[in-house]
Amino acid sequence: MEKKTKKSNPYFTRKNLMVVGAVMFYAIILIFSGLCLTASTTQIFAAENPILLFAKALGLKEIQINGPIGIIGLVLVALYIIVFVIALLYELRFAKINQISRLDYKMWITYAITFVSCVLLSYGVTVILLAIFKSKDIGLITQFLAQSLLVSLLVYLMLAVLVISIAMLLVNFILIDKPFKNTDKTLEDKLEDNEEIDSDVTSSFDNVNASFNGSANGTGALMGGSVLPSTGEAASVEALDDREKVFPGLYSIDVKYDGYPIEKAPTDDLTLEELCTKFHDYLAKGENIYFDLKTIRFFIAGWSATRLSILEGLSGTGKSSLPRFFAKFINAKVTFLPVQSTWRDKSSILGYFNDFTKTYSETDFLLSLYNANYNPDQINIFVLDEMNISRVEYYFADFLSILEYPSSEWKVRIMQLPYGFVPPAKLDQGYIRIPRNSYFVGTANKDDSTFSISDKVYDRAYTIYFDNRNKPFEISGDVGTIKLSNSKLESLYANALEIKANQFNKNDASKFGKVTDFIYEQFDVTFGNRILNQIEKIVPTYVACGGKKEEALDFILSRKIISKLDGRFEEYIKPNLKKLLDLIHDVYGNDVLTLSEKAITGLMRKL
Repeated sequence: MEKKTKKSNPYFTRKNLMVVGAVMFYAIILIFSGLCLTASTTQIFAAENPILLFAKALGLKEIQINGPIGIIGLVLVALYIIVFVIALLYELRFAKINQISRLDYKMWITYAITFVSCVLLSYGVTVILLAIFKSKDIGLITQFLAQSLLVSLLVYLMLAVLVISIAMLLVNFILIDKPFKNTDKTLEDKLEDNEEIDSDVTSSFDNVNASFNGSANGTGALMGGSVLPSTGEAASVEALDDREKVFPGLYSIDVKYDGYPIEKAPTDDLTLEELCTKFHDYLAKGENIYFDLKTIRFFIAGWSATRLSILEGLSGTGKSSLPRFFAKFINAKVTFLPVQSTWRDKSSILGYFNDFTKTYSETDFLLSLYNANYNPDQINIFVLDEMNISRVEYYFADFLSILEYPSSEWKVRIMQLPYGFVPPAKLDQGYIRIPRNSYFVGTANKDDSTFSISDKVYDRAYTIYFDNRNKPFEISGDVGTIKLSNSKLESLYANALEIKANQFNKNDASKFGKVTDFIYEQFDVTFGNRILNQIEKIVPTYVACGGKKEEALDFILSRKIISKLDGRFEEYIKPNLKKLLDLIHDVYGNDVLTLSEKAITGLMRKL
């Protein structure tokens, strides 16, 4: 498994430091105000200073304190106000990074402990000092601290209003003839410049004509009444507004996470076999959905070899329910995309730049994929519901190719950005990354309303066929959901691959090779390194899930190789299928590779 060096999240952002700076400024004003209120005692400031006069105007009386304890108490209060704010910001940031609700009762207990500790270390220490020196001024000191807090707060607020007013005056005076940065020109503004409005209209009609011409030639498309851009869209986005307007959804996700991803997701400690068994029991007892353990093992083990699974078969057999409830079971995020017959390219799932509004039309798929980059340890499942109602190799072509690259190269280009445009944080030069926590599931029916799935897609995915409605069964004991992080799941896969007893060894390859060589010689059907790599990963992972090697090999043989004979009607097919069935019995025995035996007998019945 590829190892990455992760950057740790800072517990203090620039916004946090700005708050700390503002609080430190208030602490200085607090000490300054306290010294002014006791001018006659401390003799640091004039007896009739402005702060004291302001306090008297509020009806407060000058306080005469003896000794330095009152000033020490004031300094301690100012110090621990800063300490409390720093600690509180740290706790809030800790909750966000570790995906804990800031309103969780445990966090409230932490806030309360921090507050009480700071009070005891400021006012409490002051009271202790008064007791040590046997001073009877505790009431006077308390009144002094309270007045200092009140007066300093009012002074601080007035200074803040003054600074903000001056800043607004200066900024708007300098930019008096310029429009607001995030506001488009009004129609009246454009009427003052006929060339600009003519240029906009001409450009718009040019783009419309170009798009319709492209559609006539098979190179363009219309979607939802908006003209989709061609691949050469750089010329039409020369001047874009700020990223929060062009990519409002992506920008809002940046704001949500403050630009920093969450490194860890909570997870339970369990094995792959326990994961399969617990999910199997949870479906039956918790959701009244019944699958056999083999199906559950195939579903979970397959992701060790490829991130795309296809659940194919009869309608109503639970194809859509399986990924939905698996996400619920492991506390993952699931995104459903009902595939439309009009989908022709990647813009159908990733969105497109709208040249009229100068904004990017964001899809739920794009937003979920972008959000997954900020939470890389949370498993994200993307379900392409009825994926073959349009041609998969059209709208999903980029993903089919990219997911075969090393994970460091898993990124898709969504648009060409103009020079100087600052995109959302996770949109690097117009590319969005497909993080390793992304898993794709396609459901497919076989009827007259759908397209057949090509071998290109089948070879890159693992396919589970649902041909039976499972019968209910009873589960004893308690069942419930678990927490599973992506790092934990990938470590389970990695550990399974390292167990030599479960690996696809030379003896397994020799027996399996006898069957596949016969299929190649008699039917001219073979497989390449892609499927061989999948075998080497799925076999040990499936065994770690509690299954047997023969079951995993049977699954791959039936779905990856024998399935390619469907639709062949040459005269030599049927007798050679009988020979293939006999060979499987000789090599593995009867009723061992049951899926392959069933597939072969089904093909023979068609002939």
